[in-house]
Amino acid sequence: MKPQDVIVRRAAKEISGKQKVAIGRGIPELVQRAVLPGTEVFRLDDRNARIPALKIAVVEAVEVSQAGDLCLTPGSGYAGVEAEEWVAVTTLTDPSGHPKIVRKCRSKVFRPHCVKKIITEKGVFEVTEKGLVLTEVRPGVATDDVKKQTGASLHIADDLKLMEL
Repeated sequence: MKPQDVIVRRAAKEISGKQKVAIGRGIPELVQRAVLPGTEVFRLDDRNARIPALKIAVVEAVEVSQAGDLCLTPGSGYAGVEAEEWVAVTTLTDPSGHPKIVRKCRSKVFRPHCVKKIITEKGVFEVTEKGLVLTEVRPGVATDDVKKQTGASLHIADDLKLMEL
């Protein structure tokens, strides 16, 4: 299964039923196809859309810091969006193998401390008060591999689960 497909399948599980959800460009556009009927989906790239208070915003991140700082591609245009929960979807590393989950963002921070969950092709991470926690791992992926490819301090959840795809 392609990394993108793993991310899409897992991210769709975050969206349940009749919620108001914002979807960004890239991978989140694929998540939109997998949401349940009755979910109100707003496209973040639609400049004419009036976006209400949202339950979840799903965006593709360039980088995410261990504190939940979100870095997006320039010109994403999501400045006025408010959501109860920001979910960042991204591959664990960039094409050169550099971590996209980092201690401190190298890219410009779009919104500080907003991301609560990060979904990658190798695992699911939660941003907590005690730091970044790996809560789910993809079947067949070792937690040590995830740690090596993460550029941030990482805790492994005591109740680590396998990702359901």
